[in-house]
Amino acid sequence: MISYQQIHENLMRQKKYPVLTQLEMDLKLRGMAKSTQDAYLRYVIKFLDHCDKPIIEIDEVDAREYLILLLRENKVAEGTINMSNSAIRFFFAVTLNRTINYLQFPRFKKRKKLPVILSRDEIKVILNDCPHTKHKAFFYLAYGSGLRVM
Repeated sequence: MISYQQIHENLMRQKKYPVLTQLEMDLKLRGMAKSTQDAYLRYVIKFLDHCDKPIIEIDEVDAREYLILLLRENKVAEGTINMSNSAIRFFFAVTLNRTINYLQFPRFKKRKKLPVILSRDEIKVILNDCPHTKHKAFFYLAYGSGLRVM
């Protein structure tokens, strides 16, 4: 349930940034999920608040500076930066109908986590402590075939 304070804040933001209504409609017309719509609105509002200048004057340089600020000073996760990046791209390309150079907005790649490798002693303990022959055979087969369970 939306509180009175949230409604009031939304009305105040729409007065400050009337383009947010257009952004909201663009998101709905694209059929984006409600959670994506909310996230994009939130990230664009943060971006506009950071820039603190008329929307006509905001350009790619401001967007890059904002993303670098998120990365260096706010130390947010890569996923958050990618979501902000996508929201800002959508805002420029669709809502403002401005041509932007997507090469200026690189996306983070997800880091792959390496699995934890057990030591030889730990493997011996697991294989020797298994009471049932059937289970022991399964563990030997899984270990011998190189199967890694994460």
